[in-house]
Amino acid sequence: MQDKVVQKIKDPRKLATELIFVCLVMVGLLLAWNATTRIKNFNESQLRLAEHSVKAAASEVELYIKGYQRAVDIFAEENRFYLSNVELWPQDMELYSELKDKIDRFFPDNLAFTIAGSRGETLLEGFEGLVGKACKSDIEAFSANQGNHNIHKHQGLEGEWPHIDIMTLWKNTDSGIGVFFISIKTGRLEGILQNAEVIGHRLMLLRRDMPGKIDVTSPENQELLPADGQLGPVVMQRLSYSLPIPGTGWEAAILPHNHLYSDAHRTILVQTFLVFIGFLIVTVIMRMILLDADS
Repeated sequence: MQDKVVQKIKDPRKLATELIFVCLVMVGLLLAWNATTRIKNFNESQLRLAEHSVKAAASEVELYIKGYQRAVDIFAEENRFYLSNVELWPQDMELYSELKDKIDRFFPDNLAFTIAGSRGETLLEGFEGLVGKACKSDIEAFSANQGNHNIHKHQGLEGEWPHIDIMTLWKNTDSGIGVFFISIKTGRLEGILQNAEVIGHRLMLLRRDMPGKIDVTSPENQELLPADGQLGPVVMQRLSYSLPIPGTGWEAAILPHNHLYSDAHRTILVQTFLVFIGFLIVTVIMRMILLDADS
């Protein structure tokens, strides 16, 4: 009886089979741990990239808006003579053209400009064809709020010329406070977002007063995002990171591509499975070689 037990224990084929099984279990556990760790690291790295991208874009947008605001403030201060004369003679085409030439030189990406009185009423009705109702509402609100204005995008007339409004207060000829208004195209903002964007993510500026409303994004993203520029509740939950931008009505936000995580996870799992299959094949071949040598 004891001889049979000893013989069973010393059976090389059974020992080889048991050893192979133990090795496969250990390798499988190690590969599963490795795959889980890689997936976790990928998720964390993408979140870090998204956060860095949003912070960089928000900082650049804030600096751009502040710089433009300061330039408009300085322009209005240094050209008070022109603004006052245009206010006094708003139908004088020569005065208007001189002021327009100066504005075009200082602000080559401007779309339109106007000046307004102390109550926000615009004074260049004859020339300001591109100053629409939304812009005029902004001017009135800016005047009423003594210079406070949360910048956001206007689509423009008939869906053309998307732009933002920059305004400043100035002392007019009645010793009151008027408004100097200039609208600028959003191309520079789109460029900032495009440069700060990381692969696999879409960077955008969302309206804080209209949750999910896309105000500005890169031209490539405009073709992929909803035509109405409105993110639904499900998509909003997928936003990786967002950050309010001071002095504007925006928050910078980033959205991963639809299949970014699922594709990466699938790739990791497939690679892990192939490594396990490869190890299994090598192990089976080695067992066969050992058994043939033993026989």
